[in-house]
Amino acid sequence: MKVLVVYDITDDSLRSKIAEILKDLGLKRIQKSAFIGEMTGQERENMEEVLRRQNLGPSDRIDVFPVCDRDLKMHSYIRRGEVGRGPP
Repeated sequence: MKVLVVYDITDDSLRSKIAEILKDLGLKRIQKSAFIGEMTGQERENMEEVLRRQNLGPSDRIDVFPVCDRDLKMHSYIRRGEVGRGPP
């Protein structure tokens, strides 16, 4: 299954640590605070456990979304002067 992880972390050091954890787990950065990648159910559970152990602040948040291939195929993006479709 594809997994999309987005986060809002106030502390720069912790935000960098979260990004490194996600990269180490094989996820690809698609925005400054958004990663996507293929994971098994067990890998997703393990990732969530690692993320739960981080010292999040009171207003910090990490969201993990399973994304099906059918929905991912409808992905589009908008950049300055460009609109496109395709995988993230």
